[in-house]
Formats: sequence, C-alpha cells, structure tokens
Amino acid sequence: MTHPLRRSRMKSHPKFKNVFDSSPLRLLLASLLCLLISLSLASKPAQPTYANRALPTDLSYNTETQWILPGLPDLSETSGYIPHNFSHGAAIFEIGNEIIHGFRPGKVYAEMYARDIAWGMETAQYYYPDEYLREPIEAYLRRQYTDSTISLDGDFGVVAGAGAIGGIITPQGRSNKQTITTDEETSLIHAAYLYYNLAYDTAWLQSQINGLTIIERLNRAADWVYRRRLDPDLQLLWRGHTTDWGDVKFEKGPGYTDYNPAQDHLTASIYDQALAYMALIELAKMNAAVGNTEQADGWQSKAEALKDQTNALLWQADKGFYLTHAHITPLEHPFDESSMVSIANALAVYAGLTDFEQSQAIFHSLEEARVKAGVNKPGLSLYPFYPNQWPNLFFDYLGMGHGNYQNGGVWDWWGGVQIKAEFTNGFAEQGQIHLLQVANDWQKHPGNIIEWHSSTDSRHEGSHYYSAAAGTMGSAIIEGFFGVELDGRGLTLQPRLGLNDGYIRVYQAATDRYAAYSYDWDQDVTRFDYGTNAADPVTVKVLKLRSEQIRTVTIDGRPVEFEAETIGHDTYTVFSAPSGQHRIEIVKGQPLVQPAAVAVEAAPALPLTPEPTRPSIAPNLASPPAVTPVPDSAPAEPDSADPAVAAAVSPDETAASSSVTDSHPASERTRQHRNAFFRFIGASLAILISLLLMVLVGLRRTLKKL
Repeated sequence: MTHPLRRSRMKSHPKFKNVFDSSPLRLLLASLLCLLISLSLASKPAQPTYANRALPTDLSYNTETQWILPGLPDLSETSGYIPHNFSHGAAIFEIGNEIIHGFRPGKVYAEMYARDIAWGMETAQYYYPDEYLREPIEAYLRRQYTDSTISLDGDFGVVAGAGAIGGIITPQGRSNKQTITTDEETSLIHAAYLYYNLAYDTAWLQSQINGLTIIERLNRAADWVYRRRLDPDLQLLWRGHTTDWGDVKFEKGPGYTDYNPAQDHLTASIYDQALAYMALIELAKMNAAVGNTEQADGWQSKAEALKDQTNALLWQADKGFYLTHAHITPLEHPFDESSMVSIANALAVYAGLTDFEQSQAIFHSLEEARVKAGVNKPGLSLYPFYPNQWPNLFFDYLGMGHGNYQNGGVWDWWGGVQIKAEFTNGFAEQGQIHLLQVANDWQKHPGNIIEWHSSTDSRHEGSHYYSAAAGTMGSAIIEGFFGVELDGRGLTLQPRLGLNDGYIRVYQAATDRYAAYSYDWDQDVTRFDYGTNAADPVTVKVLKLRSEQIRTVTIDGRPVEFEAETIGHDTYTVFSAPSGQHRIEIVKGQPLVQPAAVAVEAAPALPLTPEPTRPSIAPNLASPPAVTPVPDSAPAEPDSADPAVAAAVSPDETAASSSVTDSHPASERTRQHRNAFFRFIGASLAILISLLLMVLVGLRRTLKKL
C-alpha cells in the first residue's frame, strides 16, 4: 500500500503531473465512470412503488375523525366542515336537576327537534360522547304523553293521547307536538335504534324511565301511531295536507304545524310510510334483542304489511316514482299532483321499501327533476312545485313560495339521504357524482352547511350551520363513500373510492372504538392498509371497477379466500380480516384458482374501555394494547406475519401460497418487461455517449499532432 505522503510526492513529480493533468485522460476516466454507473443501474431491479405520499401512514388508535382525498380537494375539505357545523348546534339544556346534552337543528332554532336529533346522530356519533346521543332520547321518553298531556301550543284542543311523543323540547323543558305530521314517534324510534346499534346495548333498552323500560316506551310510541294514525280503509298512516315530509299544511288559519279537525284535510304520504317501515323493522330488532319475541314478530309483520300496501297504493309504475301522497278526505286540485317528484322517494329507497327496478327508476326520476329545475346538486324537495305564486298562494304560510323551503327548496339534509341510498343500493357511481356536486357547492360558503336553498331565487335560504344536514352528508361520506361502519356486530370496511386514493379515520366515543385506513389504487395492485380495535372479524368489501379482474387477495403477504358480491350495478370483492393493523393487497389480472388461499382466523380482540356508556368528552388518556405495525412495501416473511394469519397456514399451504404470491399476473409481467426495456435503452444511451466521448478524445489528440 502506498503511503499518502509518498502518493502526494508522486503527483508533484513532473513525470506524474503531466499524466494526471491530461484533459483527454480525464475525459476518458469520466467516460469509463459513466459506463460503470449505467451498467450498475441497468442491473438493479426496479423497486415497486405503491404509496401515495399525500396519504398519512398512521393507522394507530386515535380519538379523531378526519378524511383526506388528495385528488378530490373539495370533498377533502368537508372533513372540517362537518364538525364545525355540529359545534354551532351543540347545546346543553339545564332544567332543574335534569341536564340534556344534544343538538339544536341550526343557528336560528332554540329548541331540540326529534327528527333532526335522529338524522344528526348518524354522524354525531363520530364526534361527540355518549351523553350527546343518549340524553335527548331519554328526555323525549321522559316527556312521553299521557292521556291528559296538553302540548305547549294547545293543538286546537286535541289531546294526542297516551304514548305520543312531542317532537320538540324547549330550553325550559317544555314539550310540543306538531300534530299535522306523523313522524315524531318514528323519528325517535330510529334515534333509539341508532344508539342501541352502536354496541347492541340491551341493558340500556331495559333501563327504566318513570317506571317503564325504554323498550316499553318505544313500543308504546309505535302503538300510538297505529292506534291514532292508521287509516282503516287504506291501511296507511295519515297526516295533514303538507308537501311530503314537511310540517307546514296548506290550509288557511293559525297553527300551520297542527291538525285542525274542523277544516284540515288528510293525506297518506310516501314519507310517513317509508320512515314508519324503517322504524318498525328497527323496533322489531330491538324487541328481539331483549327477548320480546312475540312483539318482535308483531312489528315485523306490521312493517311488511305496510310495505305491501304502500307499493300497492302509492307506487306509480308508469312514472317511476311514488305519489307524494294519496288523498284520504275528498279534495281536488287544478293541477296534477301525481307528476310531482318528491324527495321522500329517496327515503323510500334508503328505508328498504323498494326493489332494484324501483330504486333505479326513482334515482332516474330524481335526477331528471333536478336537471329540469336547474339545480346543481341533489336534495330538491319537490318538482314541479305547488303553484304558490302571488296572488294565487296555495300555502297560507309565506315561506312556502314557489321553489322555497318545503315547496321546491334544495335540502342537503335530504340530499345526504339520497346519496347514501345510492351508495348502499348499487349506484355508487351516481352517488360519487352527487357527493362531488355537494362538495363543490359548499365552496361558496366554506364551513357553513345551510339548511336549504331556494331553487328559484338565490336570495332565499334557511338556517346556517344545520346539524341534520351535517348528519346525513357526513354519513354519506363516512359510511357511503368511505364505507366505514362501526356497530354492534363489529367493523365493516366497504370503500367505494374507485380510482381515488384516500385516507380516513373515525372514532366512536360512546364505545371507544376506532377504525382507520389508507386506500391506494393502482391498475395492477391496490394497497389497502387498515387499523382498528374493533373485535374480530373485520368484514371487508372493496368496490371493484367493471374492467377489473381480481387475481389474488393477500393480508400481510398471505393469500386469503375472497368472493364476489353484486348489489345493483356494483360488484365488491368480499373477505374477512383480523383486528389490529394490517396490509391488504388486491392483485389484478386473470384470477387464480384459490385452493392455496386460507380463511383468516380471528385475532385476539383489543378490549374496549370498561363502562362505555358515559365516557368523558376529553381525549382518552389510556392507550389500548400495542398493535402490530403496518409492514413496509415488501410482503411480510412467514415468521413475521400476523399470528392470526400465520396460525391458519400449514407448512404445505405455506409452500403453495408462496408459489401463488410469487407468481405475477400478466399485467405485472408486462410492466416488468416494459421497465426492463427502458433500463436497457438508458444503459445503451450511456454506453453510446461514453464511446462518443472517447472518439472525441482521440480526434482531438490526432488534430493536435497534425
């Protein structure tokens, strides 16, 4: 080895100085270096690139709810709009020793409304603790009417009777009932089911309020509906003459939200039948859960009979949508009510009244009405409108002008119901289009979800910061688009993102459960990383593009069994997965035979926080047990795979599954050949440039000699 000092002396010697200072030699050495680097790069295999760097990688326990969609910025921003709107409606009523945590519908409302509480709960569960969900339900049941209860406004002297629910609670604790409607009892039953469904909490259903259990009071509420509001001839539920779901009647005089038996007409609306059908099915499930089998069967039978009668009397097969309402008392209008497409048709799909052909016809009719009305998003309450233009006013209430409020106003509340119904009934493409329309419209008033907009005059609009709209639109995003559902059965992940990369995490404070996932679509391999502390198994249903063929599905590098499930126009790749943090890869191409795939066994469930019925609103200080970290982009080795996966694989199956995992689909091989070709071209160009440089060096030396 040459000593450094001696080497420096050698360079300073005139003989060696001429050699190292020679420009041609430096060029030649540089050319050879380029050649070596090029050959090195050409021989190095290309590394697969999976992750969208805009997506967070944290899938651990957290008490936040948020979503990110790098390619859909308007929709991504709604992640902040939803909780912002709830914060404006969140309220605490202190009435003596009673405290009611809940939500007012919007900025201009002082009271709590049962129907708004119910629809707001669909998303409020991911932002607010137990008391904001449970206490309003208990407050309404605590005020359940007796035979002598008189509403706050008198109800034209009509006593509602035992079992009725006053759907409004004032800050002073007074109760009021809008007797022109028939949705207050069914709305409360739906709210109670949403709360029960969080954890299948039968103890809550059997807890007592003023001497009766909650399930008994819910049964009494439904009994009241059937005793007082079932028309004996049509066998449909009746209300006054409103639009469809609205609480404003058309007759003249005071008390526009109450039924006046001296003058008011009766109708059977599609809205009431749809909501009642859904509520009766939910009530049957709650009765079955506490062992009331006979009552459960009774409510189930009533629900099915109501469904059959609704489809027999209100469905218009030639038009493709339901009648807004049938007239019970004789009344003729100088216009065609049967041509009016009402938004309650979307609720009919949502509630399960329809089959696929009916759902498809309804969504087509709603979209056609939206376009004809010149409206830029779903949620159009009614079209054509009731002819309420000065001086020929159909409604006595001035707010029901042509295209306004419940007579043609555009409601995000009902738009959210429609969008979620589209996602869950096999119309995901239409649901995504409508969701993006709403997100784009919200950019006109960022952070402020407005109750309704006029479809004819932009100067007219409803309350700001409307919580029911935050509830249904939030649910359309979380449970519809992202497909995250946390309930008493556990967790279902059903992403309907399609080509869109996305990230979501949700936290359910009432149960101290969370779910998070990162979805990175690719034409060859879609990566789907998730984390949760929900109990096993996790049900995964990934929406498949029509052009895709699924070759294999792996969890942490090991193949699992999967199947296809079709709902409407949509097909899903369905399989089970364990709790914890894991990586799913869905490999596209010609499908393989699945004998090597194995079912994933249940991993030990992460325990939930004890006594989840009354958690603090503050973030949880105790972290859940450690979870398996998400592996990097390389498939996990057998000895490092999740125990829930590894335990299910025998040595023979391991060898077989390895052969499946190592084989590439045709599209993957094509991509590898393409990458190898480009590497060869790059190396060839580098060699050519090096040779040209050497030729130039030789020419220069030749010219110098000449």
